[in-house]
Amino acid sequence: MRTRSALLVTGVAIATSLVGASAASADPKGETFPIVCENGVTYDVTINGNGEFTPAHDSASNSILVPTAFGELHGTITDADGNVIDEFVDPAASKGSSDNQTRATTTACTFTITDSFDDPDLGPLTFTGVGSVTGFITPAR
Repeated sequence: MRTRSALLVTGVAIATSLVGASAASADPKGETFPIVCENGVTYDVTINGNGEFTPAHDSASNSILVPTAFGELHGTITDADGNVIDEFVDPAASKGSSDNQTRATTTACTFTITDSFDDPDLGPLTFTGVGSVTGFITPAR
């Protein structure tokens, strides 16, 4: 049971760090993953922090994606053979009443994030998180 708890903590930490991006800078460093949005654009966002509602930087432009609400995040941890070691669902979360404000660049997006790590007891493991986010894109055009 202690290993399962450690895996859950590790998976949640990875999900939080990958989903909650930090404030963008001129040349952000960190994990990059695609976010597919209903506005017809797929953004490759770069993150380098672990705040839940801090912006993500589009690595192909100077656009910033500002999250206002997250849907449920479904997380899965698998071993090297593809066996599911742990599974969890983080509940939806919104930032105050900001998710009720409609802006010209408001959009809903989906994402899949993957990260690998080594567990001292179980060896190489892979975390996969699937979720959704609503927010707005800057600059507004």
